[in-house]
Amino acid sequence: MLSLSPRADLFVFHLPKDFLPKEIEEKYTKIINRDKSVIQTPIDYLNESIQGIDFPGMSDLIVEQSQHSPQHPENHNDQMGLPGKRISIEPERTNVTYSPKNILSQLAGEFTVTFRRNQGLYNYFMLYETIFHKVLKEYANVEKPDDVFYIDILEESGKIMGRIKLFQPRIDGIEGLQFSYNKLERQAETFDLKFRFNNIDFDIVDVE
Repeated sequence: MLSLSPRADLFVFHLPKDFLPKEIEEKYTKIINRDKSVIQTPIDYLNESIQGIDFPGMSDLIVEQSQHSPQHPENHNDQMGLPGKRISIEPERTNVTYSPKNILSQLAGEFTVTFRRNQGLYNYFMLYETIFHKVLKEYANVEKPDDVFYIDILEESGKIMGRIKLFQPRIDGIEGLQFSYNKLERQAETFDLKFRFNNIDFDIVDVE
């Protein structure tokens, strides 16, 4: 049934299983398994702390064209015998049309994933170290050009109705941390991880 007020939490987004470099995965596997827990792998630990993702939009699809009114002189002279004023046939205005640029160039090719700050900040520094590994030349060459992130859109019943594909995502930055002795109240805090991507696709899942 179509809903007039769709829920923003009906989605599934996980970092892929091979997202973490092997060295980081081995290091943090030992750390998170020091205590017994349902979560036993670093990638599951990261994915469990995901709070949301910002989907990119599009902008600047329109270009403006100024329309100047054609003019012609009046057929009679004024009282002093001088030529009459030029009369505008149509009002001047600005016309709008779609830009001839490729629409992908107008797409905001970035998205942000928000994570919960876990105790000990293990998930934060797991990502922080991953960035160092991913920008190293020897590791960057290992990344596959067909890497893709998936955002699954769900119905109220939990069934997948659509899938957004973000191709060749690359980390563009991570939000910094602020440590302060003035924060006396404990509250849930988050941090953002920014990505850039090269292409996007969207599929509707047929429901029979």
